[in-house]
Amino acid sequence: MKKDNSNPLDLENKLYSIEEFGLAIRNKFGGENYISNVILGEMFLAKFPIYSCKIKKPKDHISQKSCGCC
Repeated sequence: MKKDNSNPLDLENKLYSIEEFGLAIRNKFGGENYISNVILGEMFLAKFPIYSCKIKKPKDHISQKSCGCC
């Protein structure tokens, strides 16, 4: 069986707010309770910017060259 590498986090195919994304990361990998979902999501995106394509963008969003989706 061929593994699908396009979604290694196994997230739903939708756009997340940064808080929803942080919660999904916490549910998948765990995390310290004193770190908010927003901070956890931001930390994960700083390490893996390719996942920024999963985040809802504000209207005044400036594209980053490192994500490749926008």
